[in-house]
Amino acid sequence: MMLSRETGCDEYDLFGISGNPDPAHPMYGLYRFKTGFGGDIRHQLGCWDYPLTKESYESFRIAETVAVGYHG
Repeated sequence: MMLSRETGCDEYDLFGISGNPDPAHPMYGLYRFKTGFGGDIRHQLGCWDYPLTKESYESFRIAETVAVGYHG
């Protein structure tokens, strides 16, 4: 992020935050971290997968769920 700013980038998409800014919400820490940078909150559609072939996509989904760090 610092390199982006140094090279003139004035926008950085941190993707999603919880829609509930309640300190009791389990994702509040992530909300606080991301909003702590002082940017704007923009409500947009989420990310969607558009598979080209069913077989390849199924293989990808299976591999994704067993990957280290997956939080689906």
